[in-house]
Amino acid sequence: MPSTADATSHAVAELPAWYHTIELPGGVITPGFVDWRKHAAKVLPDDLSGTRALDVGTFDGFWAFEMEKRGAEVVAIDVDRLEHAEWPPVHRAHLQADVDARGVELGHGFRLAHRELGSSVQRVVCSVLDLTPEAIGGPVDLAFIGAVLIHLRDPVRGLERIHDALRPGGRLIAVESVSLRNTVLHPRAPIARFDTVTGPFNWWLPNLRALHHYLWSAGFVGSERLGFYRPPAKAEMRAWYCGITARTTD
Repeated sequence: MPSTADATSHAVAELPAWYHTIELPGGVITPGFVDWRKHAAKVLPDDLSGTRALDVGTFDGFWAFEMEKRGAEVVAIDVDRLEHAEWPPVHRAHLQADVDARGVELGHGFRLAHRELGSSVQRVVCSVLDLTPEAIGGPVDLAFIGAVLIHLRDPVRGLERIHDALRPGGRLIAVESVSLRNTVLHPRAPIARFDTVTGPFNWWLPNLRALHHYLWSAGFVGSERLGFYRPPAKAEMRAWYCGITARTTD
């Protein structure tokens, strides 16, 4: 009979696409497009005991499971189908054809990893644009969003929804794609490049100043940069990211 690790490896290999690289029991590692494992400790607090946390746009659940490992009670949200994301209209037809051809189904990777990890993370079908405290069973102390704002036509509206789902004094941690070039050339000017020509899933690519202004515009205070990261990734997903944190007012 195959070992548990063999069975897990087979189940992982059967899925047509993994976004996150996740280490599962038995040494099984999912073949994700992006590998955040070495950067998680630089982004998340070591101890989240007693914290109710939210993972926005969870996909395969890497960040949700990382927060759970640190002691948080975690709820994770995502849309139920990829085509329900805010794809630019000009690209929707061929993106849909690609999804159909590959048989990609959102949530399968999350459910497999959730089962293998013995996780208690609650996954709720909800777009960040529809997020309310009621949709996730009440407000949270900490919200994490990773590589989502670039895919929103109105990123400030998404941040506003997250802001309103946090308790007073609650904290947001974001790890988002940034233009390093425009950060260096225009360090004091908030600039966001219209990125739909470059990436079929993308809308706006901000520099660091624009990312700070996104947060300020949505009502957050005290935004601080955590660092710049370039995690291992497949060629088409390789990018620079910036970690940034801010809070709601008390």
